[in-house]
Amino acid sequence: MFRISIKFHGSRFRNARDLVGLDPADCFALATYKIFHGIKKQKDEFIPYLFVIVGVPDLTGLAAGSVIPPAMVEFSAFIHGAPRAEGKRPVEEAIVRHMLGSDPPESVRKVVAEFAGRISDATWYVLSARRADKLLRDLLFERVYGVRVRAFARNYGGAELDMHFSLSKDLTKLTDFLATLKNEGLTKMLGMLERGAM
Repeated sequence: MFRISIKFHGSRFRNARDLVGLDPADCFALATYKIFHGIKKQKDEFIPYLFVIVGVPDLTGLAAGSVIPPAMVEFSAFIHGAPRAEGKRPVEEAIVRHMLGSDPPESVRKVVAEFAGRISDATWYVLSARRADKLLRDLLFERVYGVRVRAFARNYGGAELDMHFSLSKDLTKLTDFLATLKNEGLTKMLGMLERGAM
């Protein structure tokens, strides 16, 4: 019915108000190439492409990495730093599988349970690729800071060009999305998604 890409964000864009006009607590960044690929996949498959976003303030990679043994952190860093290494994500997934194996340490179980609870309790949002693309085109120079900066990638260490969205104004709460789907039906929902209304 839908092609879904789940995005997690835990780090706030501290300069969001000055650089893209959004409150840091209300700002979600999405790489522009991901929007492009979402639209392309939707056109190729004839299936609506949705980004489902969940954010937990301060639940960052650094916080999650604090429970990973140093040897595994160093191994992962080595793989990520290797210019010709392929399959970096499988390495990360293998580390997680190892950490959550048949009998993980109590400290790991406790931290994972806490993280899972915070993610479960967070507000989840939906953004269709069509709406993301429409907002990107309408607000390119306001919300994509990188296009306003000369030699952005070189000056910012190869950083991605991100489109910044307002969680409260540009995205739809997942609960509202599901309620609309239930009350209005799939046909109306598909029309809304194609128009970029959600």
